[in-house]
Amino acid sequence: MTKRQAVVTGGAGFIGSHLAQMLLQNGYDVTVYDDFSNGSGRNNLDRKVNVVKASILNAEKFRVTCKRADVVFHLAVKPLTMSFDKPEEVVKVNDYGTYLVAKICTEMKLKMIHVSSSEAYGTALSLPMKEQHPLFPHTIYAGSKAASELYVRGFEKSEGLKMVIVRPFNSYGEYMRSDTYAAAIPLFFNRISKRKPPIIYGTGRQTRDFTYVKDTCRGIMLADQTKNAIGDTFNIGQGREISIIEIVKKTIKKYNEIVGSNEKIKMKFEKPRRGDVMRHLADISHARRVLGYKPTVNLGEGIGRYVSWRVNSQFIA
Repeated sequence: MTKRQAVVTGGAGFIGSHLAQMLLQNGYDVTVYDDFSNGSGRNNLDRKVNVVKASILNAEKFRVTCKRADVVFHLAVKPLTMSFDKPEEVVKVNDYGTYLVAKICTEMKLKMIHVSSSEAYGTALSLPMKEQHPLFPHTIYAGSKAASELYVRGFEKSEGLKMVIVRPFNSYGEYMRSDTYAAAIPLFFNRISKRKPPIIYGTGRQTRDFTYVKDTCRGIMLADQTKNAIGDTFNIGQGREISIIEIVKKTIKKYNEIVGSNEKIKMKFEKPRRGDVMRHLADISHARRVLGYKPTVNLGEGIGRYVSWRVNSQFIA
């Protein structure tokens, strides 16, 4: 039986590297296409994964890479933090880069799984957040993710691109870097492991829907494996809302359990960050019904896995 050929743009990144591994384990032949400008998961890639080092702005290189592909999982992105000091670069890669990927997938008749972001929603206007929730981005990055969806949708409507859009909520897990905007858990670990107070921006009452990275990747993979998902949009999350303060408490508790400590660690509060959203909670009923998606790792277990991995690894986040 012929293996399904997948190209993963941004496949050396945090989510991308986990996705590449999961696809490989599920019988795909996998090519990672990444410029390695901010990929943190390169050490997470199996030797069986083919790696092409190039930018998605290099259309000819990408076209050649996709010559034998069946599906492109598009995760290549410039991070949210860059949108504060280099917004043009974020727009160039996240928007024009996505346009190029969608254009080439259309020309080559490839299926495209476009990985967007819950940041495109902005702060929740209603809860839980359904896929029909208005897009009110709070940052240039979030705006670029919202706009990129429209390019993909435009190719679907006008050119017949076979596509699926997925909007992951806050993913966390092994190989996540601490210099990204959503890296609360790695940042908390870095401080807690040094017996320093973890820093909370704002009141800490802002909420997120934290999802273990392997659950996120399973949802993305199912978007390709489900035939009647084509043309649709799906939230991929845990489906549970939790405050940042509670995340800190859980991380401290898991760290103390794993290293055998009873030390009490206080929290440090600083002024809110620019563009921070106040509430996020994914409605995952559509993904559950159509994709058969169901998160399998609860937050306590997931934080425990991450903390244990950090304690026992040489990874510097």
